[in-house]
Amino acid sequence: MKLSFASILVAQSLILMASAAPLPADDAARSIANSPPVERYHFPGSKTTVVHSIDEILASQNLDAVPLVEARQSSLGPYASQWGFSGNNYPIVMVHGLMGWGEQPLLGLLNYWGGFSGSLVNVLRNKGYTVYQPAVAPASSNWERACELYAQLKGTRVDYGIARAKKFGHERFGKDFTGKGLYPEWGNPGKKAHFIGHSMGGPTTQLLLSLLQSGSAAEIQAAQEAGVPASPLFYTNKTASDFAGGFFAISGVLQGTPMVEIIDNWAGFIIDLVKVIAGVSDLSDIDGLLWDFQLDHWGLGYKQGESLLAYFNRIFTSSWAKGTSNAAYDLSITGARDARNANNVAIPGVYYFSIPTSTTVQVLTNEVARPSTLLFLIPFANALGTYQNTTMFGTESAAWRDNDGLVPVITSSSDTKGYINYSMDLRDATLTPPRTKPTTGKYHNTGIIEVDHIEIVGLLDAVSLLRWSTMYTNIGRILLSLPA
Repeated sequence: MKLSFASILVAQSLILMASAAPLPADDAARSIANSPPVERYHFPGSKTTVVHSIDEILASQNLDAVPLVEARQSSLGPYASQWGFSGNNYPIVMVHGLMGWGEQPLLGLLNYWGGFSGSLVNVLRNKGYTVYQPAVAPASSNWERACELYAQLKGTRVDYGIARAKKFGHERFGKDFTGKGLYPEWGNPGKKAHFIGHSMGGPTTQLLLSLLQSGSAAEIQAAQEAGVPASPLFYTNKTASDFAGGFFAISGVLQGTPMVEIIDNWAGFIIDLVKVIAGVSDLSDIDGLLWDFQLDHWGLGYKQGESLLAYFNRIFTSSWAKGTSNAAYDLSITGARDARNANNVAIPGVYYFSIPTSTTVQVLTNEVARPSTLLFLIPFANALGTYQNTTMFGTESAAWRDNDGLVPVITSSSDTKGYINYSMDLRDATLTPPRTKPTTGKYHNTGIIEVDHIEIVGLLDAVSLLRWSTMYTNIGRILLSLPA
């Protein structure tokens, strides 16, 4: 089934942005008070549902109280003692998804993590957590994004690898972050990091951890043949557990999504998605970049004076867009299978958690979008909800229909190794996680949260801090409760 959603997305963009505009405090309070119960959660493999009303959410929030010592308390995480762990004091790295961005709010107003109402990153910082928010390429392959993530944290020049550059016909090196590292001591003894990845940030981080574990023999060989040093990221004599403690994949595209097959024009989808986020109907009205696509190594850097539409038209008609080193390929079922063959799965020594999301309800054998779904995601959710194909990874296509508007639940629950049921309501301010301590090397599914793919990061939500602060705080508490 092929769909074209361009006209739908353009027509709805101004409606969405108007609804997402920040409200005055009094109006926001009235809006919240009049809201119905909308937040639902159910446990893996169970029909048990917990419903949180907005009143319950508000009652659990005290956004004025930001105890700076919370993440620095002696236990370094409230659940460490219950699990028999030491706790830790590692920073958290938050990795955005497709068409995402980093620390600087888009248009000076829109935070990737939190939307217009504020920054969920800053919520964590105000509670005492150290958080980094890098900006990797918004539509590149997981490999390129992983290399960029490594370079930004360590403070090096981006090295995509000699073998990789030769295979795809681009330059070996990208941007230079020398002297600008977010966490230069990362990987030194006792200097690990935790990761939170949304959407494509899931497989990007998963691949980074795989490279930190196994390196790349092909890149080492290519560097030796060229008589030059390889990037330390590709070294094969290291272990990821020296670099990473825990990882939360939120709505992660861990096994690919059929949405890439369903969309008939991937470039058009990206352009229309930008229109929705930017709140415009014509990208030719925008001079300059909203996103840094970090495609200079492909010869596709932004040209001074070029409109955003002209730039998009240039990059999306290039060999990069038509090839297999981009987000569209890596997010597809085929691309995910390739990544899996390159050992892009959970690895020993790192604690993995998943938060799958769903915005559909089963009707007969299909899934239909709930009315609470963001308007422009409804046609995508319904298309996935009726998806027909042969078996994928040995699983019938019907199992892939429950989805969050872009990603099926089956793929946001775990990689192909499966998951451990690790049910907890992360929206609960008095969270008590399972008493069984987590283990490394396999995803722990914390349970489906019934919201759509974009709502889970509060991107187009005027009151996102009220809805999501507790969940992200609990994620921080869990990560800092893991072993040092």
